[in-house]
Amino acid sequence: METTNIDWNYFNKFEQVCGKYLPATGEGSNMAQQAVAAMCKLVYKWYNDGDIYDTTNYYLCGFANDLSSYANWLHKNTCIANELEGIYTAKGEADYEHVLARCADKLLNESVLANLAVKPVTGSIYDCTDCFIWKEEQNEEDY
Repeated sequence: METTNIDWNYFNKFEQVCGKYLPATGEGSNMAQQAVAAMCKLVYKWYNDGDIYDTTNYYLCGFANDLSSYANWLHKNTCIANELEGIYTAKGEADYEHVLARCADKLLNESVLANLAVKPVTGSIYDCTDCFIWKEEQNEEDY
């Protein structure tokens, strides 16, 4: 897979579209706002806290916050299902960053979001189950 890391600055190219579609609070009032809120959450939580959206990949660590609902909503409702599934073959942090970059490249563009903007809110990005799983890591020290 990929060997070079993608840093936070890669995602600056999406500022304009995110500025247009990212809701001030909550998940927004249409599917475009939901999609941008969920995608931005995945990117932010990785670069800020090191959190991942599926903890079944033993090559990756990132267990502090449950992000599976955001990824599950995106998987069910947007065009990036295949890109999100890249987490299953990621062999490290650089691979995961490339998964996030491919997702953002495909989803965070004006034509995709304009199509989603005319669709009403669908489900909730905060409460969606699908193929991605988050399990809290338990250390023996906790017992």
